[in-house]
Amino acid sequence: MVAGPSPRAEPRRRTVAAATLLLYAALAVLFLHRAWFSSPTGLAGGGGDAQQSVWFLTWTPWAVSHGVNPFLTTHLNAPQGVNLMWNALALLLGLVLWPITATAGAVASYDVLVTADLVLSAFCAFLLLRRHVRIPAAVVGGAFYGFSPFLLSQAPSHAKVAWAVFPPLLLLIIDGLLVRRDFSPRRAGLLLGLLVATQVLVFEEGVVLGLVAAAVVLGVLGVRAGWRRVREDVPRVLRALGWALLPFVVLAAVPLGFQLFGANRVPGTVPGGSVYVTDVANIVVPTPTQVVSPQAAQDLTQRLSGNTVENASYLGVPLLLLAVLVAWRWRRRPLVAVAAWSGAVLALLSLGPQLHVGGHVSRLPLPWRVIQAIPFFGSALPSRLFVYVDLAVAVLLAVFVAEVLAAAARPAVRWAGAAAVAAVGVTLLPHAAGAAQTLVPPLFAEQLPDQDDVPVGSTVLVAPFAHDGSTAQAMLWQAAADMSFSMPEGYFVGVTPSGMRTDGPPRTTTAKVMTDIAAGRGVAPAKLDSQIRADLRRWKVTTVAVGPMPHEADMVRLFTRVLHAKPQLRGGVYLWSAR
Repeated sequence: MVAGPSPRAEPRRRTVAAATLLLYAALAVLFLHRAWFSSPTGLAGGGGDAQQSVWFLTWTPWAVSHGVNPFLTTHLNAPQGVNLMWNALALLLGLVLWPITATAGAVASYDVLVTADLVLSAFCAFLLLRRHVRIPAAVVGGAFYGFSPFLLSQAPSHAKVAWAVFPPLLLLIIDGLLVRRDFSPRRAGLLLGLLVATQVLVFEEGVVLGLVAAAVVLGVLGVRAGWRRVREDVPRVLRALGWALLPFVVLAAVPLGFQLFGANRVPGTVPGGSVYVTDVANIVVPTPTQVVSPQAAQDLTQRLSGNTVENASYLGVPLLLLAVLVAWRWRRRPLVAVAAWSGAVLALLSLGPQLHVGGHVSRLPLPWRVIQAIPFFGSALPSRLFVYVDLAVAVLLAVFVAEVLAAAARPAVRWAGAAAVAAVGVTLLPHAAGAAQTLVPPLFAEQLPDQDDVPVGSTVLVAPFAHDGSTAQAMLWQAAADMSFSMPEGYFVGVTPSGMRTDGPPRTTTAKVMTDIAAGRGVAPAKLDSQIRADLRRWKVTTVAVGPMPHEADMVRLFTRVLHAKPQLRGGVYLWSAR
């Protein structure tokens, strides 16, 4: 007869979990201290993607409280609108953070979200790891996963991408269903359906990457278990999938219905799978995110495809060697074998459809090319699969720490192990995340329903013209004004009136003229004025607003000429009536 847990075991377990959570929270606040303490309006990351996320966090509560469909909007790209389910709306995060958005603002909500990304991702990895290794080892492994170069790079700019609780929880369910078998098919299925539906409502691409990772892990488990065990497990897996359909359909059917069959749905594949890949050099060459990053390394990383946020597949030589050592030394241990083989396959897939080495692209085809051809899978960025590689490495690191701690009678082993872990920590040590001051003109920050300067519900053309991440501040101003007006612009993935995919609003004369002015290319000739006025009529614009921007005087001169009127200066913004 097996004795049950002692009465004190569960309280101790909860105390350890709470202490671990607090430790991770302290590390996250330390990394994000510039956003938390430098200014009450400091936005973590501060780039266009962060500003877009602030808009989403504002939009969801506004839409729900006003009885508006949250999945579709005409507040951007007016009057045609945008299907927000193609734009990583993160509906669930907007609802959960609603109280913070309502009291402290969406910028504060975003900073809380970025912090929670790191804390909860690390903690969920800890929950997975403590099923297999001692608590201290699980704490170290969870810390590496939650504060890996990948998540520390993604979180400040792409908070939805860095919502990385899905990978460890997905593997925890697989572990409970097929390895430890302490989850019944019903329990595992209901948890799986809830988890996948939640991920759909946060960041859909994570579901696609999760399917790829789950297939790899299940394949490795199947090869190791043998055909007889696989035949026994298939009915168990099918029953779990059947139960998973219940919460998934209840929670995800409606938003997916609007995405696939609603207005302004995006046709085809959103490209990027050949650009945003893991460059082999990126695995061992530090990026500017790391403190220890020689100038030569930074020069090399500047040549990689993609951008500095997505080029986050860094492990470093010490950690890579440590992972190889663990994979070889304890290769007969099932946990190590599954983590090593799964991590290796997922790393290969993250390389994308063609091999990239130091910024050079070879013609050597890679396995991702097959996955890329699958409908919907082609829109996923292979570099983001590296979060699962980091989780596999976290398992190997935790095993190493557990073995070092177990060598109590061998001081030399413990000292060598501590030195190895310290070397890993030094090479991975990051710079603190940046934060940008979110400056909103008083007109938008103090927008009230009874103001006549920008009539509530009207369509406003805002300069600088929002069309990509570098010009997304107009969306921040719209969010600060409590969505009181629509814009014929924005930073989004949408479709043209003819149904073709477009990044940002369709190209028009007005869009080109305004972006040229913002770029310092001067004011367009007067012969284009009639086309600009035609765009304003087609968009049903009632007000033109020029806010603080580069080459502001040129933009004011343009609309003074086009609208045959001088502007009024209200709350730091130049306004014209276009009615």
